[in-house]
Amino acid sequence: MSDCSSLVRTIVTVLGTETQCEHTDSLQTMLDGHVAGFGALPDSQSATKNRRNWRSKFSRLTDQLWGTSDPEYLKSVLSTLDETQSKIVIGYWGTLPLPDLLAIKKARPDVKVVLLLLCYPLALTRGGILRQDFYLRRAARFLDGILFPSDLTEEYVNGQVFRTGFPLSVVIPPCWPRSFQATGELHATAASPNLIFIGRTDMSSPTATAADDVRPLMNNILDAGIDLHHVRSPETDDGHPHRRHFSPLPMRDLIEKIGEFDASLIAYNTQASARDDRFQLTIPDRLITSVAAGVPIAIPRQGYGAIKSYLRDYPILEFDTADELAQKLADRSLVAQLREAAWNARPNYDAARYGPVLAQFLNRLL
Repeated sequence: MSDCSSLVRTIVTVLGTETQCEHTDSLQTMLDGHVAGFGALPDSQSATKNRRNWRSKFSRLTDQLWGTSDPEYLKSVLSTLDETQSKIVIGYWGTLPLPDLLAIKKARPDVKVVLLLLCYPLALTRGGILRQDFYLRRAARFLDGILFPSDLTEEYVNGQVFRTGFPLSVVIPPCWPRSFQATGELHATAASPNLIFIGRTDMSSPTATAADDVRPLMNNILDAGIDLHHVRSPETDDGHPHRRHFSPLPMRDLIEKIGEFDASLIAYNTQASARDDRFQLTIPDRLITSVAAGVPIAIPRQGYGAIKSYLRDYPILEFDTADELAQKLADRSLVAQLREAAWNARPNYDAARYGPVLAQFLNRLL
């Protein structure tokens, strides 16, 4: 338990998507012992998904400007905040919770609303980024604070989006709780070069983008003689002798599996995107998960500024070509050294380490 002077004397409520509840777990771990209490609520997109209709799309556009208007959802959220007397609400993921935070702030001005900007910008086109910049800039006067995942993201938003008059902010690198991290002994790896890729491979999904399609890089890696392990999809079921499929796994099982490999591949098809700001500024969940497994990160040499800043003291394998990566992985002594260093570094990426910093920031808002 933190001392009384650093205790946040209110219940902190986290509002976010049901599909990314690991971030709720992470925040709860950070704040454990630093707050009077902790609560969690679904955002409006999660809570209303079973009763949306054609009007919902139009309402979503107006909600971006004026705040969530769904009366049933708002009644439930405000009732919970009133009952728990929670005075801080943290919403995540990118601009997704902005309408909810706006509505809460308008209805309960004494509640401090904080945006956890894990992914920004989400859009991959100039028009899309300008639209998200507008929504975020408009919401700024209702926000009491922003949590950024990296210095680069903070500099970008404060300089390119707000320019002046931005809310209080702090950088909190995203990490999973220590309980998520791989345990036991460092896994032995195969004798031949190998990688695991835990990103999207099913391009038929309605949420897939051109940037998710890394098959060109995959094919180069396979042709370079590297065994590449990833979740099976129709688009990748080609029988290549170096391709290895596995079935989707729960988070804890996935983290243990990642530990069996030389490195985890983090890459997007940035050339297929009109704008790559998102990949320069965002620290993706697949990276946080790979670090929790304690394996080196294989990543293209160009780009990915926020990721590389996050991995400043963590072993990475940068490459320009698949052949260069294959040469590095062929040095099994080097791979062994990097894997041991990654395994030993994983405790540095424990959500609890950032609890005091987050608590101090929240106290500034009260």
